[in-house]
Amino acid sequence: MRETGFCLLACLMLTGARASLYAQSTVPAPDTVSSSPSFADARSVKMEQRLETISSSLEAAHQQLEQSRKEILQLQRELLLIKEQLAATQPVHSEQSRAGNDSVDTAKATASAIEDLQERQQTLEEQVKLHEQTKIESGSKYPVRVTGLILFNSFINKGIVDNIDLPEVALSASNDSGDGSAGAGFRQTILGLEGFGPRIVGAKTSADINLDFFGGLAYGTTATSAGIVRMRTASINLDWDHDSVQAGMVEPLISPLSPTSYATVAEPSLSGAGNLWTWSPQLRYAHQTPLQSGRQLQVEFGLWDPQTAGYSTNLVSRSPSPGEYSKQPAYESRISYGTAKDFYGNSASQHPLQIGLGGYYSRQSYPYGASLDTWAVTTDWRVPFNNHFEVSGEGYRGRGLGGLGGGVYKDILVGISPVTGQNSYRGLNAIGGWTQFKTRFNQSIEANVSLGLDDGFAGDFHTLQFPTTATAVQLRARNKMVVANLIYRPKTYIILSPEYRRIWTSPIYGAGATADIFTLSAGYQF
Repeated sequence: MRETGFCLLACLMLTGARASLYAQSTVPAPDTVSSSPSFADARSVKMEQRLETISSSLEAAHQQLEQSRKEILQLQRELLLIKEQLAATQPVHSEQSRAGNDSVDTAKATASAIEDLQERQQTLEEQVKLHEQTKIESGSKYPVRVTGLILFNSFINKGIVDNIDLPEVALSASNDSGDGSAGAGFRQTILGLEGFGPRIVGAKTSADINLDFFGGLAYGTTATSAGIVRMRTASINLDWDHDSVQAGMVEPLISPLSPTSYATVAEPSLSGAGNLWTWSPQLRYAHQTPLQSGRQLQVEFGLWDPQTAGYSTNLVSRSPSPGEYSKQPAYESRISYGTAKDFYGNSASQHPLQIGLGGYYSRQSYPYGASLDTWAVTTDWRVPFNNHFEVSGEGYRGRGLGGLGGGVYKDILVGISPVTGQNSYRGLNAIGGWTQFKTRFNQSIEANVSLGLDDGFAGDFHTLQFPTTATAVQLRARNKMVVANLIYRPKTYIILSPEYRRIWTSPIYGAGATADIFTLSAGYQF
């Protein structure tokens, strides 16, 4: 219709021009006109101007017709591609049923195409708005970006737990402990800043910091739900094409993955039940070797100041941890194979492959002259089977891993030696890990089921005799957990996630305890 309209307009304009010229050539002019050559020249100039105007109009009409033809061809190609995609995903039917459903398929394809175009338009509009916003001004005049997650968590705990906001172990019930709890809060909300600087010796520079409100409880009537600001992570990064250097307070190099959960953001899911983690100061170097088919081999090495579980009890000043008493850093390394990543740590694939093997060593010294060599061997994997299913996880075997959550947060066992009758200690060996099964139904909905276990060696416990004053923490030998959640994103930045968690905690002697946790999380990511 658009092409036909332009053609009719062009024909009318040509017809009018020819009629005007014919009338001017056949109608007799007055005597004053015929006797004035200058007036005839002016009339010729006007006719030429009219012809030029008509030619310009025809040229513009031709360009519009050509643009319309291209748009129509583009729409036809997109419609054909949508039909092919629908045909590939639908089961094959007989020719008769296929012909009968052709009109319905066309309508569905058209609706899908319209919805896709609307989504693209909305995305483009959001990007335009983003560019129109006033940039954050920084002292360095380089780009700075604000990131974050405003997160609301509500929960119902059936059973006694160590921390009602974020339970990690189940406790035995007593006469005054009750049988559960319920509550809500915003303490796991995250705020972050990212800065991008100039090149230094050929390397791209960047820095980032992330804060949350899980650093303690505020004083006063809001203490049950209001939190204190805490530094989670911070780093300064230098990135070349195949090498990178990072100084930061980040997660362990040997334990780079965590299960997906919005109920446990302040501490990663399955902490203390097979997921080694901590945020501690580290200096790391990585080298990537590109391989075929978008894969890479990466070798990493790091020095770090490891945490020690339950050691910092002074809220005013910091005393040395057993690792810092040794006057040497801890050492960690990892080699991995997987999908190549860019400067920002993003993979070219939406479902990257990752397989890694790591190692860790640290020397701990204690004030009473004893020392302990702690170590760990770890493995991690993330394997996508198709666009909808993925398996990931980690495993470890080591000793003195309390600072990372191993041994149910214990590095050593302290008791009485049955041989000498004197106070004695022993490094606690532990084995554990976790695995997660992820199913993506579409871009908006995914489901995750995770299993985790941390198991301290019973032989280490049995070499010591524990006094009657030994705490429940000292006697915990095993902690396991099952987590299942559903994550729904009605829009890119809106998150709704119900989750169920069950915890089994067992001491070396006596009966264990269980707890069931039901949570509902809602978040806005920016």
